Amino acid sequence: MLGGHSLTRAALAAVLAASSFSTAVQGLFPDEAGRIDWYRAQIGVPKSIVAHTQEDRTTNILAITDRNVLASLKPDSGEIAWRQVFDPTERINALKVRGSLALTHSGDSEAHVRVWDAQSGALAWGFSQPPSPSYKANSGAAEFLRKSQDVLAVVGDSLVRLSPNPSKPVWELALNGTASYKRLVVQESVAFVIGDAVRTKRHPKPRLHVVEVSLKTGLVKQQYDVGTEQALGRSSNVVVESKEYGGYIVWRDDKNIVWNVHRLGMQEPMWDIYHAKLVQSELMPMDMLTSTLGELDADPGLIADKPRFTLTYTKDTKVKTIVIEMTHAKDKLELRKVVGFRSDSAIVAGSGGATLPSSGASQTERAVVAVRTSGDISWRAYANSKTPTHSGEFAYDTATYGPVTAATLYYAGSEPRVLIQTSGGLVAALAPGSNAPVWFRDESLAHATDMTFLELPAPASSAEHAAKATDPSILASPMSRYVLRWVETA
Repeated sequence: MLGGHSLTRAALAAVLAASSFSTAVQGLFPDEAGRIDWYRAQIGVPKSIVAHTQEDRTTNILAITDRNVLASLKPDSGEIAWRQVFDPTERINALKVRGSLALTHSGDSEAHVRVWDAQSGALAWGFSQPPSPSYKANSGAAEFLRKSQDVLAVVGDSLVRLSPNPSKPVWELALNGTASYKRLVVQESVAFVIGDAVRTKRHPKPRLHVVEVSLKTGLVKQQYDVGTEQALGRSSNVVVESKEYGGYIVWRDDKNIVWNVHRLGMQEPMWDIYHAKLVQSELMPMDMLTSTLGELDADPGLIADKPRFTLTYTKDTKVKTIVIEMTHAKDKLELRKVVGFRSDSAIVAGSGGATLPSSGASQTERAVVAVRTSGDISWRAYANSKTPTHSGEFAYDTATYGPVTAATLYYAGSEPRVLIQTSGGLVAALAPGSNAPVWFRDESLAHATDMTFLELPAPASSAEHAAKATDPSILASPMSRYVLRWVETA
C-alpha cells in the first residue's frame, strides 16, 4: 500500500518513470552512506521579482526573497543563474534594475547599499552606514538616478547620494528622525523622500511626510505632510511615478467616496475626483467606500512611461479590477481606464515590458497582465489595447501553494511570458495557449528547519536489492528504487 492506494508493480514503474528527474540520485543504503545522493538549490519565497527585456532581447529575472537571498533566474528554465546569500539578520528591503546593473538596499539601522552586475552576480561596489540613534523602524529605500550610475539611498537616518566605488557620499542629508522613510521618487533635478510621519501630541494621527531634495546639492527645497490618516503600504493609497509626468500620491480618506490626487512638490492635493468620473464605470457609493488601490509595477522607475495603478472593488459578488493611466493635456490631468477585469475570485494585476530599438532610439513596449488568484488561473495580457493580445490557463494546488500574490511579464523573443508567484513559494512561467508552465520553481522547502530519518529494514545493500529485482527496467530510475522499497516493506 502506498498513500492508501494499491499499486501494481507495472503501474508503479510507469508512475515512477514519469517522476524520475535526476540520474545522480541513488537509493539510500548503508553501503552508500556518506555520499551526496541529490540536492536542490533553493532561494526562498520571493518578496519581489523584477523582469526586464533589453534591446538585445536578453532578459534579466532577479528576485529578493524572505530567506535574504538575491538571485538571478534563467528566463528559459527558471534555474538559478547565480545567487547571493545575505547575512540572516540583514533583511533585503529593496531591489532595482537598470540595464546591466542591479541595486539592493539591506539592513536596518546599519544599512548597506550594493550595486551588482546583473549578468554575473559580481559585486560592482557597495556602501555601508553605521547604526544611527535616530533611525526609525522600517526606514530604508534606494534608487538609481536617471541617466547616471549614481544612487540615492535612505540609510539609517540619512539620505545620501553615492557614486560608484564611494569612499564617502557625494552629499549626505540628515533626516532628523522626522519619519520612517520607505519610498524614493527620483526626477531630473530633484527627488522626493516619502515616509510615515512620526506622530506627536500636535499631530497624533497617521500621515505621510514628503521631503523634496535637490539632487545636485542635497539641500531641502521643501517638506510637508499630506494624506491625513494614511500610511505607506495601505490599500487606501498608492505612490505612482513616470519619467514624463512626475510623481503622485493617490489616496481615499476613510469613509469617503472622494479620491485625492496629489502631485509631488505641491503642498495641497491637486485634484479631487469621484470614482465614476475617474474610471468611467458604474460605481455606486458603497462600491467607492470599499474599493482599494494597488501598484502595477514591481520596479516603477524601470519602464514607467505614464503613471499607472489599479483600482479594485466588488460589485454584485464579482471582483473587478481596473487599470488606470494618468496623462496630461494642456496642464490638465486626465485619467483613463486602460482595461478592466472581472472575476469570481480576487485578481492580481502586473505589468512588464521590453526596451526595443526604434529608429535609432530606444522605445518601451509595455503590457498589462491580469491573473485570477484562485488555483484555476486564467490570465490575459494586454498591450496598449482593451483587447487581449495573449491569454492562457494554468491549474495548481492552491491548498499547498496558496493564492497568487504577484504577476509580471517579460518577453521571450516576441512572445510574452507571464511570471506568477504565490504565497506558498510557487514561481511559474506561463506561455500563451498552454495549460502547462514553461518552467516552475517550488520554494516551499526553503523553510525546512528539521528532518526525520526513516528506517526501512530490507534489503541490506544496494547489490542485494538489485539481485532481488524481477524487472530491471524499474531499477533504471533512482527514485523508483527508493520508493519500491516502501512498497516491498509496507
